[in-house]
Amino acid sequence: MVNNQNAWRSTRQRFGQTLAELRLDAGLSQGELASAMTSQTKERISNGTFSDLERGVGAKPPRRDVVLFYLEHCLPRWRADAAPKEERRADVLRKLEALEALHETLKASGVTLHESAPRPNDLPRDAHAFTGRKNELTVLVDAVKNGGVVAVHAVDGMPGVGKTAFAVRAAHLLADRFPDGQIFLDLYGHTAGQAPLEPHDALASLLMAVGVESQRLPADTAKREALWRRKLGRKRVIVILDNAADHAQVAPLLPGGGGCLVLVTSRRRLVELDAVTIDLAPLAATEAERMFQRLAGREVTEPLADLVELAGRLPLALAILAARFRNRAALTVAVLLTELRAAHGRLSGLQVGERAVAAAFDLSYRDLPPQRRHFFRLLGLHPGGGVERYAAAALCDVELDEAAGHLDGLYHEHLVDEIAFGRFRMHDLIAEYAAGLVEDSDDPDKARRSLLDFYADAATNACNAMQRDEVEGGTLPPFEGPEDARVWFDDERVNVLASFDSADDAETVVRLALALAPYLRRTGPWDLSTRIMRRAAELDVEGDNGDVHLELGKAEFTADNYPEAATALQKALDVFVETGRRTFCAHALMALGQLWIQTGHHSDARDALTQALGLYEQDGDQADIANVLTELALLSYYGDEYEQAVDIGERALTIFRELGDEYGQAMALKGLSNSWLFMDKYDDAYRTAVEGLELYKRQREAHGATQLQSRLGSVELSRGRYAEAYEHFAIAIEGFEELGDRGGKAQALVEQGIVLSRLGRFAEAEQVLQEALDLYETFGEEHGRAASRRELAELLIRAGRLAEARVPLDEADVIYGKLDDRYGKTLTSTTYGTWYLKSGDARKARQHYEQALLLAVEIGGPLAEADALAGLGRAAKAQGDHEDADLQLRKALAIYQRIGAGEAAELTEELA
Repeated sequence: MVNNQNAWRSTRQRFGQTLAELRLDAGLSQGELASAMTSQTKERISNGTFSDLERGVGAKPPRRDVVLFYLEHCLPRWRADAAPKEERRADVLRKLEALEALHETLKASGVTLHESAPRPNDLPRDAHAFTGRKNELTVLVDAVKNGGVVAVHAVDGMPGVGKTAFAVRAAHLLADRFPDGQIFLDLYGHTAGQAPLEPHDALASLLMAVGVESQRLPADTAKREALWRRKLGRKRVIVILDNAADHAQVAPLLPGGGGCLVLVTSRRRLVELDAVTIDLAPLAATEAERMFQRLAGREVTEPLADLVELAGRLPLALAILAARFRNRAALTVAVLLTELRAAHGRLSGLQVGERAVAAAFDLSYRDLPPQRRHFFRLLGLHPGGGVERYAAAALCDVELDEAAGHLDGLYHEHLVDEIAFGRFRMHDLIAEYAAGLVEDSDDPDKARRSLLDFYADAATNACNAMQRDEVEGGTLPPFEGPEDARVWFDDERVNVLASFDSADDAETVVRLALALAPYLRRTGPWDLSTRIMRRAAELDVEGDNGDVHLELGKAEFTADNYPEAATALQKALDVFVETGRRTFCAHALMALGQLWIQTGHHSDARDALTQALGLYEQDGDQADIANVLTELALLSYYGDEYEQAVDIGERALTIFRELGDEYGQAMALKGLSNSWLFMDKYDDAYRTAVEGLELYKRQREAHGATQLQSRLGSVELSRGRYAEAYEHFAIAIEGFEELGDRGGKAQALVEQGIVLSRLGRFAEAEQVLQEALDLYETFGEEHGRAASRRELAELLIRAGRLAEARVPLDEADVIYGKLDDRYGKTLTSTTYGTWYLKSGDARKARQHYEQALLLAVEIGGPLAEADALAGLGRAAKAQGDHEDADLQLRKALAIYQRIGAGEAAELTEELA
């Protein structure tokens, strides 16, 4: 099956490469093709259609009409004779028919093909005119094919020599040997205007590339490094670390296993790396001439030796010169050579290699119209994370259509690359050259200011769209809903964060921080969220920006920094009360209510949430009402009012469904699953957990999904399905660890400890429960502190260590008393009964079991009631009252069987 999938993917990708080469030979961008097809067919072509087609993404062959459009639109623009054009048309159609035939064969064999590859594959397109490097490629490919993979190859050489193109070509050639994926990461080691990527952030990108949600990224760099190596432990993946600054930047990014191939490109020799060095020299003269001919797009009859020598035989310079030659039918090689010599004269102060590349840039730049030169110069000031027409228009102070036209024009001159549909990026050398041409008359400070304002405005718009508020249009990207906004943030994340870091005035810092806050709260990582909001708060010297302190409080709360969260949220509430901002008072009260629920201050939480609900009802905003109802349902759950929690939760769920808010529905379902579980209605708990989990996955919301993964483990534990429960908890613990959610991890550890105890693995269970207890102590979550102690006491009792068990049991009982947690007191009363029974005091055991039974009936907890009855039966048996023992045990069995509890099997065996 795997081989079938690989055969399909590789064939599909090769066909995509065929179409990409045809388009590039025609000198067209993906955006131009999409616009032309939309205009011709009146069909709205989605942004990903041509990108997916050329990357070979899809479970079906490409649409035949789209392929025919490629042929009809690209072949006439390819500067070749009629015979080669017809031969190329036939070749494309033959390959399409072969792909269609393969699809039919696999389909008839019962093979299910995936819509997209379940492996990372973000390699740039292979350079269709790649030339030379045969010896270097042969050494690398043979080493891999012969099983002698050297984990790291460092590719170095002067600027413009083609290091990235070499690494990408090698990765494409070897892709089939590394079936678990191919990853490309630009480290920005030598990119003008962009700081080199820190290992902490580079690891985030690498981990997300292998499927780790950004929310799940550990806050600590060392933990990210360990997780990266664990993820790639037994996998075969190619990783290209492009444009590295130095050894220190690269070392933390190297996988630990020997099954991966890492290609590191750098202008510097990375001698400290334990790597095989591939030193790329300029192309041989014949290879340089052949590359120019392939890119020229028309027949070249004049000698090329002097031209390629003056270009330094550097691929980047040759590509730019060939693009200039291709786009000017009257230009001869002799004239181009004369122009190039003049450019060298103007750049005599540069070193030879730098002069060769800069001279090629210089010729293309001088040939641009004046307006495009201005556009090109300012484009060099962009941070470099990919630019589309909206940002380019803001940076260069032009209309959107004009910006799009300039980007396409620069693409034709080989001065920008199209990295995705409608997104372009300059080679770092070109960006450095462009920025160096900026004149005072360009007003670069104004341009940078305009770009900052654009990202602040667009991010605010996206933030509003994510929260279903109204958004502006005009010169800002349009958002049709929350998902559009989320995609925009994902695409522009590097640029928006770079803008935040470069902003030096309080107003822009605050605007960007507030716009990023909801997005980062959903996606993480949370250490980044808190860092951003803390910087914004530091700039609020007067302390009167309630919005900043509200978002800071939410960020601190999400990161489990409860004292800091309380301080920030109270400050926000004070500001909102003073300024009369009613709705924001409600927001702050709700956030405080959430915090106080988590820290066990339930009376304060109820007051805050009730006030928030009243304010929201005055405003009439149904989404806010549903959100606070979800929190009130949780509070009822913590107060052992499970039926009330279900009623409130179902009210919230109904509102969210009427609004079409899937994220809200998932939150409500999560709360309902909790309540159903504690009412011992396991089928309902399981159903709502599964439904909520699917909604969270659709929203790409890792935290909620992980919480419900843990909830499924809780249900399976209650059913006595210990193996299934253990798997759910193992997945959840890993997820919580990646997220940095100490509370979630601790809770899952407690329940995993119970599973291990039930399986008789006492030593492992004790270790897990102690880890959970230690975690709860670090951030002071009272319910968790009590639960971990009681479960540790239960374990020690089962292991016969009665003296040791009494201390954590007494501590748990005191904490539950302070919390007025009747369910917790029910559990500790039952555990006291078991402790006394094991200690030989059946009379005291019976007293505690009777107390537990009264509480269980009062709160309506069938499982707790059955546990108390079973305890009473065993105590009666110890006292010799066999008739009462049998009666109580059979009452307990009836409840266990009715609710589907795992204890039913154990008690049935006991009664046999």
